[in-house]
Amino acid sequence: MHYIILFLSIPLAIFADDRLRLKRADVLENVVIDGQAVQYLTGNVVFEKGTMIINCAKAINVEKTGQGSMTGNVKVVDNNRSLTCDSLHYDSPNDILHGFGNARVWDNDYDLIADTVVYYSKLDSGIARGNAELTQKSQIITSHSIYYAKDEGEDAVSYTAEGNVTILEDERKATCGRAIYNRKDQTTWLKLNPHVTEKDQTMTGSEIILRYKDDVMDHLYIPAQAHVTTLTKGLREIKISLGDTATTTRSEVQFVDDLTGNSLQGFFNAGQMDSLQVEGMATTLYHIFEDSIYQGKNIASGDTIIMSFEENNLDHIVISGGSRGEYTPDSVTANIDGQIIYSSEIIDYKVDQEQTDLHGNAKIHYTNMDLDAGFVNVDWQSNMLNATPQSNLDSSFTFLKPTILEQGRDPMTGDEMTYNLASKKGRVTKGRTSADDGFYTGSQIRNQDKETFYIDNSTYTTCDLEVPHFHFASDEMKMINDDKVIARPIVLYITNIPIIGLPFGIFPHKAGRRQSGWIMPGYGESSYRGQFLDGFGYYWAANEYWDSKLTTSLADRQGLTLRLTNNYRKRYGFSGGLHLETRQHFSSSVAAQDRDLLKMSENIKSDYVVRWNHNQAMRNNQTFRVNAQYYSSGDYNKRTGLDVERRLNQQAISNATYSRRWKKSNNSISVNLSSKRDLMVDNKVNPDDVFYQSPSIAGKQLAITTNTLPKMSFRHGQSKLFKTNAINKKWYHNISWNYSANLNNKLQNYYESIEHAIDDTTFEYIWDDSVRTTTKSAVTHNISITAPQKIFKYISLNPSIQLKSDWVDRTFSLADTATGQFQSVEQQGFAARTIFSSFNLGMNTKLYGLFPIKIGSIHSIRHVASPTIGYSYSPDYTKPLFGMDLGYFQEYTDSNGETAYFDRFSGTTAGSTPRQERQAMTFSLNNVFQAKKMDGDKEKKIDLFSWRMNTSYNFVADQFPLANLSSSLRAKVAKKLNLDLRLSHDFYQYDAAAGQRINSLNLNDSGIPKPRLINARLSTGFRFEGKRLGATKKEEDEQDTTAIRENLDEPKFGNRSGGKNSMLPGGKLWSTSLSFSYSMNKANPSNPVETFWMSTNTSIQLTRNWRVHYNARFDVLNKDLVSHNFSIYRDLHCWEMSINWTPNGYGSGFYLKINVKSPTLRDLKLERRGGIFTRRANF
Repeated sequence: MHYIILFLSIPLAIFADDRLRLKRADVLENVVIDGQAVQYLTGNVVFEKGTMIINCAKAINVEKTGQGSMTGNVKVVDNNRSLTCDSLHYDSPNDILHGFGNARVWDNDYDLIADTVVYYSKLDSGIARGNAELTQKSQIITSHSIYYAKDEGEDAVSYTAEGNVTILEDERKATCGRAIYNRKDQTTWLKLNPHVTEKDQTMTGSEIILRYKDDVMDHLYIPAQAHVTTLTKGLREIKISLGDTATTTRSEVQFVDDLTGNSLQGFFNAGQMDSLQVEGMATTLYHIFEDSIYQGKNIASGDTIIMSFEENNLDHIVISGGSRGEYTPDSVTANIDGQIIYSSEIIDYKVDQEQTDLHGNAKIHYTNMDLDAGFVNVDWQSNMLNATPQSNLDSSFTFLKPTILEQGRDPMTGDEMTYNLASKKGRVTKGRTSADDGFYTGSQIRNQDKETFYIDNSTYTTCDLEVPHFHFASDEMKMINDDKVIARPIVLYITNIPIIGLPFGIFPHKAGRRQSGWIMPGYGESSYRGQFLDGFGYYWAANEYWDSKLTTSLADRQGLTLRLTNNYRKRYGFSGGLHLETRQHFSSSVAAQDRDLLKMSENIKSDYVVRWNHNQAMRNNQTFRVNAQYYSSGDYNKRTGLDVERRLNQQAISNATYSRRWKKSNNSISVNLSSKRDLMVDNKVNPDDVFYQSPSIAGKQLAITTNTLPKMSFRHGQSKLFKTNAINKKWYHNISWNYSANLNNKLQNYYESIEHAIDDTTFEYIWDDSVRTTTKSAVTHNISITAPQKIFKYISLNPSIQLKSDWVDRTFSLADTATGQFQSVEQQGFAARTIFSSFNLGMNTKLYGLFPIKIGSIHSIRHVASPTIGYSYSPDYTKPLFGMDLGYFQEYTDSNGETAYFDRFSGTTAGSTPRQERQAMTFSLNNVFQAKKMDGDKEKKIDLFSWRMNTSYNFVADQFPLANLSSSLRAKVAKKLNLDLRLSHDFYQYDAAAGQRINSLNLNDSGIPKPRLINARLSTGFRFEGKRLGATKKEEDEQDTTAIRENLDEPKFGNRSGGKNSMLPGGKLWSTSLSFSYSMNKANPSNPVETFWMSTNTSIQLTRNWRVHYNARFDVLNKDLVSHNFSIYRDLHCWEMSINWTPNGYGSGFYLKINVKSPTLRDLKLERRGGIFTRRANF
């Protein structure tokens, strides 16, 4: 290797202009390496290529390849562009400069620094890596690396920055993982977790796009996951209580306002935020300050949120599309009581004016108040709310009159509404509200406080029409919530015609709850009662647990009746009522013309009644019930009852029962106290009374009162004797048992018949007027064991046995008297009787038959026969049982010399001892016939008819061992006709001469038993009906008329209810039902007894508002109309009219009533009565 050192004082020549040329160097050393000449340059090295000049302290240059490396204060200048770095590698053929260490590239428009720089000199572009920082215009961009390029004619570079990108621009800061800037479009894309922060506001999203105009921010766009937070600061007042005094302090607080949505657009003016638009599930949360004092927070949401700014301050917020908001005031500083929830088509917040406008279907919920309107404006400074029906923003919004509804109140509507959120006072123009079922209107409705309202030029009606059929009018009404409405003066109008005026009127206003108030009477006049007032009184709703009602009736020819009813109820606890009633009436001995109310005390008959009922459900399956009654007079119900059921009730029965169940052990107990009083017993022992019962023997008793003190019962329910969880059970696992024990103590007061001598030879039996008393006690035990089994797979075998044991405190024995007669003598002391009640063995199965009969859709007839055979046994205890004489009967010889038996337990609480042995075989057969038909793809069974028959044979009966054959046939036809036939046949002959059955079978000529028909009953009922024109399928309710069951054996009294105030159900126009019942008794063939009743019930809906009802009952055999009743009903919209008329019979009379439907105005009525309706107080 050869070294040549030259000291150069003049630039060295370069052979070509497009190659890197060495201009000068203090020392140049040429070295040949691998056949190539390499220049080592030292000291003030200068290179030149075109307009580019490179200065450095040292350099290595390979002239042939154009590759050079420079170190030491490297500086590259190319016109107005410069590059500096610690070291540089220059690829001259490709015009690429690699700067290392403190690299910097700049020109008049930008300045870029980084750890390393790759610079493309011909393109004015490059790559900066490591702590890269680009400064251009008003921005400073920092990141791990920056790829940039400057287009010709542009005054700034386009770039892509990656890795911890930060862009600073005045007070705005953007961060992300990658930033792309296009200088031509002046657009920046921020990607990978982008954030834009300006002052206290931060924006984030999936990406953020910033657009500039003249290098000033003009538009911001977040296409997805838009989120904006803003830090707000202020003061918050805090109340501190020290004893009886309270002080207020202030502390600094900060909150984060929040704005989210699917996308966001920001619009700028002169670089300042002008507006924000958030779309897609947009939600905003912002905190409200007034004079730096925190007032509360507001959350709002909608499809779109638009925010407008004025001088960088929020000025306007508009939310549209499902707009909804919630304002929560601060608990200390706010003037309003609670949270406000609101919604509308568009919500417009005028932040600078502190107002909110709700446009279109506006709804506000505030504490217990709800407001609906077409438009609502809220002024938060004055807390004033104004509502109108229509928004002026868009005429397509729904017209909705302001309606305010407070919890527990009826809604109030009007043309315009003003409401103060702080004072809760308001005013409604041309308002309308309701209370219970009434409506109030007025030119203006305003509230004095939370509970009191005033209505100017007011009306009240229960008619729901815009122009009501009737109304009350007043200059001013005062409405007190949960109390009443007072109007003064007041005039009743019917069809706008004034009818009557009153100085004042009072209406209830309890929002559907019970309310205290006067009960207005009904007035009438009849020949029986004279002039009368019925039902005047007062109702007192003391609280939610009990109430009281006092009513009275006053008739100048009858007297005074007072009724006091008290009801109490605690939910899930107990309920009951106490009823007190008294009648102060003229004595029946006073003639009608001599009756004077002022002199009533001289000829008065006083009666009273007390009734109490109580029902209480307690914990652990315990119950307690009481039903007590007391009558001062036995004929009280007969004399005062308006309805038949009450007049026929001649007993006063009182009960008090406590019970408890233990479900797990299947045990239960009950304790009962009861008292039964015969209200007519004094009539039955009075020989001058029509109800007198003449005794036929001495010693007959008529009970006055029978008291049970107490009756205690214990019961163990059906249980398995051998319990098991095994799947394959043995026969003895089916054995079940149950047990019950009853303790019964009775105290009875009674009259007893005695023998009374008329003369020395004539005697009669009369009632002793002294009241006698007896007490009886007994304990009864019952146990039953059953063991159902299955034999031969298809036969059920059911054996059972019942045992009974009675313990009593006394028995009776038979003793001879001095005259040789036998007399029953009571013996005190414990005695027990255990009897084998019965043994039963039953066996049954089912047999199926199928007949292939095709009729229409029916393809076969199914027959199910269920035969049952049973055996029952019960012993005769006058005979020894299993060789033992149990001593329950005392054997004696009667006056005819025949052996007789005296039952020691007869007359005790245990009752008589069985003395008839029974060993009977029972037979029954039940047949069910069904039709099978196809209903689509499914088979359906239809019941046609059933036929049942049964009889029995007693093997030990002295006579008539074969019981009557009973049979019944029942059928339903098309759900419109019910047929019921019951027959009874006797197997024995009847002796017409003796007038009784004889113990001889009734046989035909062939010697075969020929049962004799002795009883037959046939009953049927069906209905015809027609539908109204236009009745919908939903209205039709297909009713099975065969389910209508009536007792057709006795005549009935007509229904006087007047009918329901509604149209016939199921879209019916008319409905008629007919019921027939025929019965025959031929127990005595020579004197058969027949009855044939027919009942009809018809309802006709003449028009939508007119309905006529008629029911009647006929004795067909005697061709007699037993009873009939007419009723007419007319629906008069808010009024109604009903007429009831029974032409004849005990219950004959008529009742005409025209009244307002509303129960609130039930006293606004016209009534006319006749017949039974005028005889008694009707309240």
